[in-house]
Amino acid sequence: MYRRIDLATFRTVFVIGQLHDEGQLEELDLTVVGTAATGHAGLEMIDSFPATPHLLLVDTKLPDMDVPDFLLALSQRTWSANVVFYGIECPRTNDTVQTLAGSLALHACVGLAGGLGAADLKAAIGEIGEANRRALEAPRICAVPTPMLDADAIRCGLLRGEFELYYQPKIRLSDCSLQGAEALLRWNHPQSGLLSPATFLHIAESEGLSELLTITVLNLALADLQKWFAMGRSFRISINFSPLALENLHLADQIIETIRRSGIKPACIAFEITEYSEIGDLSAALRNVLKLRLNGHELSLDDFGAGHASILQLSRIPFSELKADQKLVHGAWSRPHLKPLLRLAVESAKELEIASVAEGIESRADLDFVRALGFDMGQGFYIGRPMQARLLADWRFASSAPALNFVHSELS
Repeated sequence: MYRRIDLATFRTVFVIGQLHDEGQLEELDLTVVGTAATGHAGLEMIDSFPATPHLLLVDTKLPDMDVPDFLLALSQRTWSANVVFYGIECPRTNDTVQTLAGSLALHACVGLAGGLGAADLKAAIGEIGEANRRALEAPRICAVPTPMLDADAIRCGLLRGEFELYYQPKIRLSDCSLQGAEALLRWNHPQSGLLSPATFLHIAESEGLSELLTITVLNLALADLQKWFAMGRSFRISINFSPLALENLHLADQIIETIRRSGIKPACIAFEITEYSEIGDLSAALRNVLKLRLNGHELSLDDFGAGHASILQLSRIPFSELKADQKLVHGAWSRPHLKPLLRLAVESAKELEIASVAEGIESRADLDFVRALGFDMGQGFYIGRPMQARLLADWRFASSAPALNFVHSELS
């Protein structure tokens, strides 16, 4: 578990590589507790410390190790490292360093393009502190498949009513008003606790249970909507579709009939299509989405920019909403090469006269950045974490975190 850290408690620093001027460290009241000229020497020295330093400053031009090898070596240690890399001149290469660090579970790792100025270092420490805060506040949901899970266990869980929906709010960025929520399935497993879809979705799809899960989610969402309407609350709920479920020729008809019997208006239920694989039976999928769209349901292209052939799907399905993937959104204010890509998504949505949504808003800086880019709506942990239906009814977005002044200057 990462420690909660802020600048006031960042005191001990270990430097690996060349540090030409320690003035920036003194300016931030940071104390160097050790230095090493090479990567191997630095790793050996850190392993001998009784306590890991608060911060590792690592030169990317080490004489004996390149950045990928050093990151791999760090990931194989048992201690949690808070790392700032410096010296990479190309921002896009620097961004890839951070992406590689994340894939190796080094989430408190930040790269600085160019030198190591005091202002940049302070901002990097802030990012590390934010990463640690998110790790501490992450919901305790099992993310590792339980060995006993199989298709029969999933069916039994559905019959026993062990599944429920959590809802993540989506707000309009111009006034922060609640516009709707995304329905996220959870399994209250009697032995394993609360399970995320990562533990059972792949099993359900491989065993032909995609349609059953989709209808289950729909019925749960309709029941919650009826309760909210009775309380005088009304907003749109988004339900995720898998490409496999869309290949069922009769899925749309079943959905339309289920919603008709509930008395809920079709406009209150939207469907998100996630592109983690190519659609096998395109004609069946197009038939389903067309029937849903003509029946009054909104369709959302989920994970735009990170899915499978997103632009191709955007050209052939009558989407009413485009959701930029969270991997592109979070931290984009500090990654200049992502700005034109996100701006392209916004402009494409405007040209197509559909709504644009930014997922993955996890900080005030993220929120200010996507708002300045022109996104219509936003979603993410900073706005609101997934919550039970009873909590969503009275939810309001409220943030006391200060804006980062430099964010807007990044856009000019």
